[in-house]
Amino acid sequence: MRYVDWLKGFLGSEVEVTVSGDIVVGTLIDFDESTLSLKIPPTIHGPPNDTATIPLQSVEFIRIVSS
Repeated sequence: MRYVDWLKGFLGSEVEVTVSGDIVVGTLIDFDESTLSLKIPPTIHGPPNDTATIPLQSVEFIRIVSS
């Protein structure tokens, strides 16, 4: 089973994604062969949208918080 095939079962679940030096918490809304997309809470001084796009090559660990 490929990594992205495993993720299909967790669409809509809350996840914690560890990247180099940071943890991004949000709801897994989409993914493809190269990126993950998470719905995240809006940040005060951040971009106006509430979506984080993370390249799969920079993901170190994914923790499924709820399913």
